Amino acid sequence: MAKVRSPNYPLVDLAGALVMARKLYDKDGRNKVSKSALASHLGHESLSGPALGKIGALRAYGLVEGTGDENRITGDAITALMAPEDSLDRVEALRRMALQPSLFREIAKNFPTPPSDENLRYWLAKRGYSPDGAAKAAKTYLATITLATLHEKGYPHSPTPMEDEMMQAPEPSRPIQRRAETSEQSPLKPGVRQEIIALDEGDVTITFPVNLSAESFGDLEDHLKLFIRRMQRRANARILGFDEGQDQH
Repeated sequence: MAKVRSPNYPLVDLAGALVMARKLYDKDGRNKVSKSALASHLGHESLSGPALGKIGALRAYGLVEGTGDENRITGDAITALMAPEDSLDRVEALRRMALQPSLFREIAKNFPTPPSDENLRYWLAKRGYSPDGAAKAAKTYLATITLATLHEKGYPHSPTPMEDEMMQAPEPSRPIQRRAETSEQSPLKPGVRQEIIALDEGDVTITFPVNLSAESFGDLEDHLKLFIRRMQRRANARILGFDEGQDQH
């Protein structure tokens, strides 16, 4: 039986790729070097399969650019290696590199938050990955996205796009005042209730009839789950730098 071949993905996680990029930088800085020199700097005597796999991973994350005999590490690689650990420049560089592989961008679009290992392996298997390939790809992605989001969450000074929106939101008292005014101007109809959920960014208001049937409650639950899922994707897209119009349904 022919061996099932999984679609391409980086052979190492971002942390491992950064270790390799450090070796290249220590040897040649930002000088242009041949592919053979890249292999040598990474500890290989020739352009063997393992050497090409490492170089491919560096390219996949955007740590190395160029072709032929004109390869060098990228500006993002320099930032990740040289900038202060918790600087905003490094945080953003890590985020860009983590989502550089096309597979990882697809995973991030489909999972608003990092999925469990089991869930991601199943998702990958449905897309043609062998069990072994799915396990390795899932491990690589989860380690990579953890590295990127760990530094992003730990940065206390410069806000992410989502945090910037939150800071620009009205003060909590303002939505409450508007809500009171609205209630006075538009009283609820008989048999209708209104639940108001206070969030940091503002209030979420749900208006519904009090005599919902069990079937209608089920329909409402399904719609709310779908709504929350879509909003999570949009929020995740803004954090990761995607266009909201790219949401997948």
